[in-house]
Amino acid sequence: MNPELWPVVDELLLSEEERNVYVNRKNAVVLYFKGIGLKRIHEQTGVHPKNLRRLIHRCILISDDGLVWGFRALIPQKKVKPYQLNLSSKKKNPSRKTGEFKLLLETYPPLQDLIKDLFLGNHRRSLEPAMKPHHIHKKFIDTCRTLGIPLHQYPFNTDHLGFKALQRYVTKLSFMYFGKNRTRYGQDAITKAKHTGEGEQNHPSTLHPYQKVQFDAHRIDGFFIIEVMTPEGDLIPIVLDRFWILTLIDVATRVVLGYAISLNKEYSAVDVMHCFRNTVIPHEKVTVSIEGLKYNQTGGFPSEVYPSSTAWAVWDMIYFDNAKSHLANLVQDRLKHLIGCDINLGPVALPMRRGIIERFFKILEETGFHRLPNTTGSNPDDPRRTDPEKNAVKYKMSFDHLKQLIDILISDYNGKPHGGIYHQTPLELLGKRLNAGLLPRQLEEELRKEVLFMQVTKTATIRGSLKSGKKPYIQFQGVEYRSDKLGQSAHLLNKELILHVNVDDLRTIRTFLPDGSEFDYLAAAGKWSITPHSLQIRKAINSLVRQRLIYLTTWDDPIFVYTEYLRINATKGKRGAANTVTQVKESTRKRTTINEPEGQTEALERVEERNAALERAREHTKKEQTDREYTEYKDLMKLYKTKL
Repeated sequence: MNPELWPVVDELLLSEEERNVYVNRKNAVVLYFKGIGLKRIHEQTGVHPKNLRRLIHRCILISDDGLVWGFRALIPQKKVKPYQLNLSSKKKNPSRKTGEFKLLLETYPPLQDLIKDLFLGNHRRSLEPAMKPHHIHKKFIDTCRTLGIPLHQYPFNTDHLGFKALQRYVTKLSFMYFGKNRTRYGQDAITKAKHTGEGEQNHPSTLHPYQKVQFDAHRIDGFFIIEVMTPEGDLIPIVLDRFWILTLIDVATRVVLGYAISLNKEYSAVDVMHCFRNTVIPHEKVTVSIEGLKYNQTGGFPSEVYPSSTAWAVWDMIYFDNAKSHLANLVQDRLKHLIGCDINLGPVALPMRRGIIERFFKILEETGFHRLPNTTGSNPDDPRRTDPEKNAVKYKMSFDHLKQLIDILISDYNGKPHGGIYHQTPLELLGKRLNAGLLPRQLEEELRKEVLFMQVTKTATIRGSLKSGKKPYIQFQGVEYRSDKLGQSAHLLNKELILHVNVDDLRTIRTFLPDGSEFDYLAAAGKWSITPHSLQIRKAINSLVRQRLIYLTTWDDPIFVYTEYLRINATKGKRGAANTVTQVKESTRKRTTINEPEGQTEALERVEERNAALERAREHTKKEQTDREYTEYKDLMKLYKTKL
């Protein structure tokens, strides 16, 4: 035993009389462990040898926290052992019932099991979800009678039949089983008890920018509209269902690194990767068309304000919950092999684990969306909620306006003082850390391609037939993919190709041979290669074709047909159709891709030339058919007039 390792006592909290007793006891115990004789210890401290042995025994007892009592056991009147009733003791006071309840439970273990099961809801002793103490007491007394406990013994010899003692016992049970009683306190309380208040997350000391980031999504508290053209040619406003904003924030500086908007009912893995892509790629301000709305000069995004240090910067650790979209293979693979970061998966529905980003969402709503006439407020009873859908239509609050508003709100947030960082602005603190040499990692030059953020790896068998003369091709999501090189590679028939698929744009697919060597860029057959479209859109179109809700011919652009189908459904008021229309428009909008691979550009150019040639051939064929039909008509009329 080494007293230097024992728990200590703050002596200043004791009264002067208690302090004198404690100090003498402490000195006596310390001298004993130094090997000083009992007689000498008695002379120096006044502690009798018999009392000293008792004190040492108290010090080495194990307390409820798993440690020895140590010097804490030397505090005057300190209880180190629970009270144990001794029925044979001559000092026992018959009028006091202290310890009787505990002795009863030790004598009759079924009583203890009954109380515990009823209070914690175990073993289906009762269908009542959260039994109250007085109901438990009723069962307790009934069981005491069943066990044959005489009426002159405890608990029948007390005024309240042991109810007060039972109350104290169930309170002690709630402490002992903290975080384990779902039926009594609910799943939310249990989840918080299990996953908060422990670990490194509760002792943050992050100084390095981009060392730790938090990710989460928040459903925007407001309605917005899009304008859709009816079959009669009229533009009408359609209200969008509420959608999501996904955000990444730096723990050290509180600066928002990037964001994305998801129009899906539930955001997907692709939406998560859009947020990561927008964070790493240098940010560009949106074009503002709302009169009077402008960016604050002190705000901005890190890659705009500190481009040399934060453009293409990546993080070391990301915190988010166990939502399905976060666990998807696309997200896990890109974080590991592209970003190169560690993942900390916290529990679902536990926002306090990501308190920094949750506070940002609250600021975003309170300073932005909750001030608009189309706000839904923070709950259905919020007085700020005054017919938000009607107001969205009345004031023409469009989706394009939302995109401008979000970009400006986040930009301004980064330039406003923040209480959590001593009233500095996030961008100001970020600049100080960067000037101090705390620079983040930046993505390697060869990895700075936008398509890599949305890339998944698949395999496909090369199909074709020597017998029928069908050239080699592969099939992916119901569409054939070809290239001149593949068409001339009959020796690869029935072999596998490794596909690097950009789930944001399925017009082309990059392929590799099984040994890892690059093969070629394959282009989608027919009109599938005209309009950019995502994997989600391709699956939706294929599903509608299988259900025979839309029909595609060789000359139809599938994305155009799909958009028309959605537009008609949106004008009919089909739920979610307006969101899907907007999502398709955003996905198919042609924009400049950052560092687009040269092979992909060449493949798309060849496809455009081929489609243009096919279109010319179609027009020529159509003209010939029209001329032929006109000639036949003239001959028929001439013949008809002759007969007359």
